[in-house]
Amino acid sequence: MAKLSFRLVFFLLCVQFIGAQDTLCVYKSKGTLLLENNGKLKPIKKGDFIDKYHLVNVPPHAELTAIDNSGNAYLVNVHGKYSFKNILNFKIKQKNTSFTASYFKHIWNELRSTSDEKALIAGVFRGDLLMLSPNDSCKMASSKITLKWQTLENTELYYVFLKNIETDEILKIETNGSQLALFDDAPIFYDGTRFEWAVSIEAFPNLDNIPYFSFELIDRNQYEEEKANYKDFILDLKSMNVSAKEIETILCETYRLCK
Repeated sequence: MAKLSFRLVFFLLCVQFIGAQDTLCVYKSKGTLLLENNGKLKPIKKGDFIDKYHLVNVPPHAELTAIDNSGNAYLVNVHGKYSFKNILNFKIKQKNTSFTASYFKHIWNELRSTSDEKALIAGVFRGDLLMLSPNDSCKMASSKITLKWQTLENTELYYVFLKNIETDEILKIETNGSQLALFDDAPIFYDGTRFEWAVSIEAFPNLDNIPYFSFELIDRNQYEEEKANYKDFILDLKSMNVSAKEIETILCETYRLCK
């Protein structure tokens, strides 16, 4: 009986593994790419899944970048019609396999979640936690600090609280938008590099009980030093034709190193 159970579990794991390997997810596209399924065509967009029943039409000067659940990436930039197996021949050789694979596994899970929940990466309302970006515990090398949060239905006004951790000074701002830009020459940024911020729909919440995100202001030299830790990862992204601006966004949103 035990041997039978073991065989059953092993069989199910094999089925799951094989099934997972028969799917790719679109990470990025350039140009008008079309996904063909039983003769029906539809435009390809980020987050679409490609399986063994699909054909991908890549016109001239277009590109398809896809990933699998193991963190491998595939770049097709040659005009033609490709099956799932054809796309696997365009696997990108990664310079930093573990680091890059970890990132694309994360993206795979996020895109899978997006397709299931019909929600974009992040941006999911979590109780009274409205803050979206910059991410919690990030480092920022910019003279302009842009805070973004999620808006709620039937709610017009939002209250932003910014605290200088070194001085305990708190700046409170009322706004009817979904983001706020501050500059580092504002008085609250004097004599401090570490800050906390929160957004509330209440004008006078208990400031000791509301949730905060934190960030640290760093200079450009420190930013470049920390960015050097991602050198091979950045080269992997460049080999996939990810732009410098997109790479900055990835470093900020995923690794909390913002410029």
